[in-house]
Amino acid sequence: MAYREVAMWEILRVLRGRFRGENLSAISRRSGHSRMTVRRYLRTAVELGWDPEEEPSQELARKVYQKLRPVASESGLGSSEQVLMPWRKEIEEWLNPPMGEKRGLRLTKVAKLLRRRGVEVPYSSLHRFAVRYCGFADRRRITVRLADPAPGEYSEVDFGRLGYALEPGYGRRLVHALVVTLSHSRHQFLWPLYRYRLADLIEGLEEAWLFFGGTSRKVILDNMKAAIHKADRYDPVFMRVFEEYAGWRGFVIDPARVRHPQDKGLISYCTACAG
Repeated sequence: MAYREVAMWEILRVLRGRFRGENLSAISRRSGHSRMTVRRYLRTAVELGWDPEEEPSQELARKVYQKLRPVASESGLGSSEQVLMPWRKEIEEWLNPPMGEKRGLRLTKVAKLLRRRGVEVPYSSLHRFAVRYCGFADRRRITVRLADPAPGEYSEVDFGRLGYALEPGYGRRLVHALVVTLSHSRHQFLWPLYRYRLADLIEGLEEAWLFFGGTSRKVILDNMKAAIHKADRYDPVFMRVFEEYAGWRGFVIDPARVRHPQDKGLISYCTACAG
C-alpha cells in the first residue's frame, strides 16, 4: 500500500461527521478512510483539547494534520520509521519463514505482536517499513507485462451499473450498461439497458460492432447468465442461441474464469480510468 498524503479538509470532514453524531462506520463510508484511520483522527483531535460537542474548526484540523503528518528527522527517518527501526530484526524474523515452513507470519499478525510490546504505528506505516527495510515486497505477486495484442485480436465484454433514471411510463428505473472494450486500441463502447436478457446482450453487441466497424476474432465474456449456461474453466456450456450468434458473426467465445477479474482486467482498468 503506497502512502497517500491526506489533506487538511479530509480530516475536517471526519471531525464534522463526529460532530453531527455519525458513527465510525458512517464516517468511514462518507470519507473513504478506514475506521482505524477515522478513530486515529478523532483521538488526536480530543488529545488536542477538542470537545466532540463543539463544531470543529479549520485550525483544529490543521493541528491534527500537522501532528499526524510524517516528518523526516535529522537521521532521514520518518517518525514511524524511528519507532520501528529498533524492532527491525524482530520484524524480519517474524516475516521470514522458519526452517521447514513455506511462509512467515502475516503482517497483520506482526502488527498485533508489536502492539503487545507497546509499539503503536499505523498499519500503512508498518507496511512501508517492511517493504523498504525487511524485503516484504519480494513476496508479492509479480506482474508480468504482456505484449500488446494485434488489432482485432479480442474484445472484452462486461455489464455495469449506471444508476437510476426517470423513464416516461415507468418512473424511476435502474439503468445498467453493456461495456465492450477493444484489446489493441482500448476504444470502449457503452450501451445502456434495463435488463440482462439474451436479446439485450445481442442488441448491444450489434451496436458495438456497428460502432467499431467490425467484430473481433475473440470475445472475452464475464460469466453472464445471458450467454453462459454453465461456467467451467475447461468445459463451459454456452447458451445455444448465443453460440449460434457467435458462429454467425464469426467470433470465438472465451468466458473468463469465475472469481478471476484479471481475465478481463483490460475492461476494468479502462473503465476505472474513464471514471
